[in-house]
Amino acid sequence: MITAFTRAALCFVLACGIAGTLAGQEPDAPTEAERAARLKEAEAHIAGLKMALAGKDEEVKPIERPLLVYGDTARSNADGTVWAWGPAGRPLVLMETYRNTYAQKNRVNAITLTSTERVVLRSPSGHTWEPQKTQVEFKPLAAAAAPDAREAGRLRQLRELARRFTAHEFWDPDNSRFELRLLAQPVHRYSAERTGLLDGAVFVLANGTNPEVVLLIEAVSAAGNSSAKWQYALARLGSAELHVMIDGAEAWKQDRTPGVVGQPSDPYWLFITPRPVE
Repeated sequence: MITAFTRAALCFVLACGIAGTLAGQEPDAPTEAERAARLKEAEAHIAGLKMALAGKDEEVKPIERPLLVYGDTARSNADGTVWAWGPAGRPLVLMETYRNTYAQKNRVNAITLTSTERVVLRSPSGHTWEPQKTQVEFKPLAAAAAPDAREAGRLRQLRELARRFTAHEFWDPDNSRFELRLLAQPVHRYSAERTGLLDGAVFVLANGTNPEVVLLIEAVSAAGNSSAKWQYALARLGSAELHVMIDGAEAWKQDRTPGVVGQPSDPYWLFITPRPVE
């Protein structure tokens, strides 16, 4: 069902030039002081969001610093930051949040579930995100050498494995094709050796530097089995139709999200919150 909020959000997103118009571009680059102030604003926004595992009361805290800082002026996107929740092991959730340059009073938030557990997130503005299903599905990475015993060696392997992935998306205007690029460095590293997760990394496939797809690559070992293997999973961080290839063969496809923004019961959701009055 399309709610009144979903209709309003869809109209807002389309009007704000996320389809690629240049109308929302800012005429002047911000000063360092302005950048610092806007980062503080994003930090305060993230601090105001409250997250917990579904069915549990204990709050899950976000990682203190953004994983990525970016911008995308062609899509009316400025002062973008990517955040993660879950200080240990694989992140539960990733969220991008940015200031819309077409509608300065608004902040756009796109949130995606990267865990095999469900969560509940509540915002001071009254929004509640409660995905009813998970979306990440880990698969083995074929033709990959065994994980190196050294952390530095595994980082080299992670980068090499990530380069096997390419992606593109279809988005407006006119359902145009946009090639996505892999950001060479992982934006986050993690592990949880007690559960057999020896090493993991979060990569992003981006339009410029604007993240559209989350790529998780992990070295895992089954309980009681000393031989480790590589696995991967993908999650959306954009509303477009998405295609990801491994070694040139399509491995993952996602249709556009319903109504662009999706629903607060989906594992990916886009919602709008007001910015503080400047």
